[in-house]
Amino acid sequence: MTLEPDNLSFTQTRGAVARVLLEHAADSSSGKPGLAQRDIALKTGTDWYTVHMSLKSIRDEGAIRIDRNRIIVNRQALQRLAAEA
Repeated sequence: MTLEPDNLSFTQTRGAVARVLLEHAADSSSGKPGLAQRDIALKTGTDWYTVHMSLKSIRDEGAIRIDRNRIIVNRQALQRLAAEA
């Protein structure tokens, strides 16, 4: 048994989460409220836990930093992850 389908699915979800973060970061200058993980889950069509794990993976890749419930993005690294999916 191989884990490739699960890994591919997770990579695609992580890319979708990265795209949502990039879109929201681009719109953040308008003073929009932040995104909750459940909001990201709705936008990506997945569940909260998968978004949570995706954010941890994205953080471990150095594409985001989480500080006091705020996400600080490294746009270049986040764009790379978004393009992988």
